Amino acid sequence: MGVLEGLTVLDLSWGVAGPMATMLMADHGADVIRIERPGGEPFPVPDGYRVWQRGKRSATLDLSDPTDRGVVRDLARQADVVMTSFAPGVAERLGVDHASLRDANPRLISCAITGYGRANQHAARPAYDALVAARCGVQWDLRNWYGGPIAHVLGRELSTVEQTVPESIAIGSEREGPIFAAMPAASIAAAYLATLGVSAALRAREVTGAGQLVETSLMQGLMVTLASAWQRPEHPDAPGYETATIDRRQTWGILRASDGWVCTWTTDPHWLIAAGEGAELTIPEPGSFRRGVLPHTERLRALERAAPVVARFPVAAWVALAAEAGTVAIQPIRTPEEALCDPALLAEGSVAVIADPELGPLHQAGILYRLHGRPTRPAGPPPRRGEHTDQVRAEAAAAAAAEATERVEPTAPGGVAPAQTLGAGPLSGIRVVDFGLAVAGPWTAQMLADLGAEIIKVDPERQAGWFGNHMSLAVNRSKRSICLDMKQPDGAEVAHALIRGADVVTLNMRPQAAERLGLDYESVRRLNPRVVYCLSRGFEDGPRSRLPGNDQTANALAGTEWEDGGCWDGGRPWFGVTSLGDKGNGYLCAIAVVQALYDRERTGEGQRVDASIINGALFNNSRVYTTPDGRCFERPKTDRDQLGFSATYGLYGCASGWLCLAALTEAHWSALCTVVPALAADPRFADADARRADDAALREVLAAELGAHDATEWFSRLDRAGVPCEVSDPTFPQRLFDDADLRARGWTVGLEGNPVVGHIEMCGLGVGFSATPARPGGPPPVLGQHSEEILAELGYDEEAIGQLVGSGAVRLAATPASI
Repeated sequence: MGVLEGLTVLDLSWGVAGPMATMLMADHGADVIRIERPGGEPFPVPDGYRVWQRGKRSATLDLSDPTDRGVVRDLARQADVVMTSFAPGVAERLGVDHASLRDANPRLISCAITGYGRANQHAARPAYDALVAARCGVQWDLRNWYGGPIAHVLGRELSTVEQTVPESIAIGSEREGPIFAAMPAASIAAAYLATLGVSAALRAREVTGAGQLVETSLMQGLMVTLASAWQRPEHPDAPGYETATIDRRQTWGILRASDGWVCTWTTDPHWLIAAGEGAELTIPEPGSFRRGVLPHTERLRALERAAPVVARFPVAAWVALAAEAGTVAIQPIRTPEEALCDPALLAEGSVAVIADPELGPLHQAGILYRLHGRPTRPAGPPPRRGEHTDQVRAEAAAAAAAEATERVEPTAPGGVAPAQTLGAGPLSGIRVVDFGLAVAGPWTAQMLADLGAEIIKVDPERQAGWFGNHMSLAVNRSKRSICLDMKQPDGAEVAHALIRGADVVTLNMRPQAAERLGLDYESVRRLNPRVVYCLSRGFEDGPRSRLPGNDQTANALAGTEWEDGGCWDGGRPWFGVTSLGDKGNGYLCAIAVVQALYDRERTGEGQRVDASIINGALFNNSRVYTTPDGRCFERPKTDRDQLGFSATYGLYGCASGWLCLAALTEAHWSALCTVVPALAADPRFADADARRADDAALREVLAAELGAHDATEWFSRLDRAGVPCEVSDPTFPQRLFDDADLRARGWTVGLEGNPVVGHIEMCGLGVGFSATPARPGGPPPVLGQHSEEILAELGYDEEAIGQLVGSGAVRLAATPASI
């Protein structure tokens, strides 16, 4: 039984984010009833529907019809969750908004996913993924900036640096300008946030007895995803703050082997050169090659020297050598279909085989986060449209007949009446001990902090330098820090005391490292049987589990870099700032933790949960499915120049600036023809089938027409005609932190008190709650900033603390400059 067994979800959503979120709920046991229009969707149905709608029931109901609308309202009387993706105001007009439904069902949780939220300057804009990315400047951040995105936010881009990346190691398209990614990052992040928000509201309902409205948006999904890149610190020149990791010249170690591509991110280029200097690949002897972090120019030159060496040997040989070495990260850049046929992923269940009634057995993304106390699997293929309409109508009639006076006020486990409020967020009262490293693990805990949990961050002294950089600051907001040497008995005892008082323990490291530190599940469970324990990984719980994993190599394995680079069209692999590998893993783990806490409220029992970076990357590409022999089904694919999926959904360079177009329906096409009459007169584009067949010619015509005038002029004309479009805006991040409305909503925050960078403005909350609103916490700490106060809370007096510090088991506040 999945953790959501017994819950009913009414899915009124469409597009990408809502169906992805409700797929995760169905996978973990919820009865998801999809409400579909009798005449079909008013937009091209995404390819991912064959995956995202699996395991659900389907009823065709017309929400514009009073009778059918009454059926939905009756269903909502006994539902637990209603998921919508209407434009602002539509749910209210149809009478299916939270305020209209909650009187008949005070325990109802409504989740609204919009493009930009409600009642703001962006709210009425069309909410297609690429258009949101264009409006929010993300397409330019995908191309990136010399000096990095924070330099761009501050208006300090570098214009005099050496900008050339050698051809042999260049990635992505050669042209200038913004990038259209195949992966719909805005919707994927919003799906994560919606699932996390609903899960937190379920836990809150167990405590308070009441439901509430949960809200998120595609815009918030992008802002939260770009948290490492969009920051405005008081002291940007603080030692160690800015890193060169996401400078435009970064190539992520993507290199061509003799028969394909490999991602070697974090592997020293000199190791590659030493390994391939002979006739056969060999593991270099220690000390036989140069080590150390290289500045951009030097790293580019080293990779350039490594490129012909890597090209001498096949992909499999490089991957096998790295696995033998055990400390080197090299993985193949595969298609999504190859990933879905990976035996290790199939064995774990992160790839599932679903018996599709039309196409037969299909491989697709499977169970992407696990609750080991509530094992589950996908319930089955997607339903036929309207397959369960009669059944659902009968259930609605039964719900309407139930007498409201028979309601029983809910109680918490043990018969105790639920509390009335959770004033600091839906996870108020939850303590998390975070042993996370780098990005993925700390991101899990930060998502929990944004829901109201208290986070104690535990790190060894060697992490001091990492703590001060922009990536660390982005994932450690709202936490307190203690610096421990767990290899010392006294340091380990402090960690054990923290674990004994925790509700949740999170960490991301290879299993052998967790075992050495006594942080494996069995050791932690002996200290605290009720704990929710989350160990996230780079790869599956199988052959690759003990290898070093990172965002880049996991997305190489899962197909993201192939898809985003337009490799089907001969393009070069691409990795960008919206990769959602590390953060996807963090989201999945946070969802698993919150659902385990919800389960613990009902059962009193803790459990082990997990996810991985590669599972996040599989979710990125979950629109893709294949047969056991790896068949590639037709689907939208970006071109080698990374301009778009088609002539009517993509980017165009104008006389000045860039325009993103999303003319996806016949109505959009007709409107486009009124603005560009040459299209209507061309017989090659007479109907949708003809336009698909001659897409290259249509793009050529549109490129010539749109290239004749400025992007802002085209935007004005097309927008007035009703053609969905946006100017791809490179300046949005520079205005972000001056937007008073976003600050008032908590979508951006200004935080005082970080000893390294001073006052810092950052991206804030991704989810809003009507009854248990969360608030952004304090600034990200430096290492050991709260060691003394945490030890005092554990009962250590001043003398005992002094002994711990004197022995080196504990370190007090440290900054990168002091190390």
